[in-house]
Amino acid sequence: MATEPGLEYEVFLTRQAFAINKARQDHLASLGLDLSGKRVLEVGAGIGLHTEFFEARGCRVVSTDGNPDNVAEITRRHPDRTVGVLDLDDPSGLHELGEFEVVYCYGTLYHLSQPERALHVLAEVCREIILLETCVTLGHYSELHLVRDTSSNNQSIHSIGCRPTRLWVIETLRAAFGHAYITATQPSHPDFDLDWRIVESPKLHRAVFVGSKQSLANELLLEVVPEVQTRAVERTEHPESLTAN
Repeated sequence: MATEPGLEYEVFLTRQAFAINKARQDHLASLGLDLSGKRVLEVGAGIGLHTEFFEARGCRVVSTDGNPDNVAEITRRHPDRTVGVLDLDDPSGLHELGEFEVVYCYGTLYHLSQPERALHVLAEVCREIILLETCVTLGHYSELHLVRDTSSNNQSIHSIGCRPTRLWVIETLRAAFGHAYITATQPSHPDFDLDWRIVESPKLHRAVFVGSKQSLANELLLEVVPEVQTRAVERTEHPESLTAN
């Protein structure tokens, strides 16, 4: 039976998706990072609903996704955008896209079966920073757990995803980029835990990271994984898009 047109993208357009993406991008805006006028590579772009965050800041964005249908939908919605198909579990065409000052990887890493390889390859085309938000697993050690991840609801391409610990993400970003940070604050959404000593389980646990080619002096970026985080103070000087991967 054929899928009703548009239903394959419903996962990006639910009320829950709106809520988590607003929290993500309000939090990103609160970090005080220099994101204006940059050349940005957006990976795992879904149907292109995050991109406005960077367009509002005068950035030049190349939006990519591993699903060709998603890329086609971006073009249908925004024919003026630069888009491309990029499977981060097989990123053979990545270097053809050129170099970027910022890589934006929100809601993508945990859908990959080879996240360490992906981060190292992304570092090769990134001159400044990677912005990374991902689901993580609980634990104090550097561990990576592979999980089954459905490809039927526009998530994983290969039906295998991962759940790294926060320490694994920090250590892997540091190895790939030179410097790595976790944010002192968390987005205002239940998936983003504040006290990692006492967490509700089972549920999704998310965190935000920054990898950088240069050392960053920012009180909101921590080099050591914290046990306790706080909620972000929102900044609303820029319009944000409201849907999520």
